[in-house]
Amino acid sequence: LLLLLLLWLFQELPLYKDRLEVTFYDGRYSTGTDRKFPLLEDVFRKFPHTPVNTEIKEDNERLIKEVSSLVKKYNREDITVWASMKSHILKKCRKENPSMPFMFSVPRGVQLLLLYYCGLLPFTPLPESFLQMYLPCVINRTYIPSSPIMRNRIVTYLMEKLMLPSALLKHLVERGIQVQLFVCNEDQDFQTAFSLGATGVMTDYPSRLRDYLRSHPPPRPPPSQ
Repeated sequence: LLLLLLLWLFQELPLYKDRLEVTFYDGRYSTGTDRKFPLLEDVFRKFPHTPVNTEIKEDNERLIKEVSSLVKKYNREDITVWASMKSHILKKCRKENPSMPFMFSVPRGVQLLLLYYCGLLPFTPLPESFLQMYLPCVINRTYIPSSPIMRNRIVTYLMEKLMLPSALLKHLVERGIQVQLFVCNEDQDFQTAFSLGATGVMTDYPSRLRDYLRSHPPPRPPPSQ
């Protein structure tokens, strides 16, 4: 009965607007014919082998349990990532399903930078599998943040110089940690992200990224000895 009620409530959800502003691409809008909200289970069912980043944005234990249950149901614990900016939420996610890889929270990201600049990072265990963060050069160009601090050009300059040193990204990749930068919506942003050492980017325009990768294929890894 509860399941039927939930399905009915889902069917009653309003449709997406027929014209949506692209948050990370100022002045651009998206349109489409399919305006229904997708269920996470539908995504898992349709794309069984595609990695999915599940960001838990609120401290909701029931939500965390439901996400974990779906991940287990579709046997995709190795390709579904726990993501949250907040450490206390990630802690609950890991407790619910420790088999899933997870990202650096914001506090852990700050610790990462401190360890790097203190020279202690090579000697420190890192349980995280993903570093996901802004590509600073998109701020105030394609992405206009609401925070006055983030709109300060000195702040974004310092972010670019201090938060993304190539040596740090190289070190993380060598330790098996994926580095993913967002939100890249133009070719110049793809180029910047990959030149810094990112292993992946997040974009609102996957077909544009596909075309870029076709014309700029990543170098082949060296043959194993």
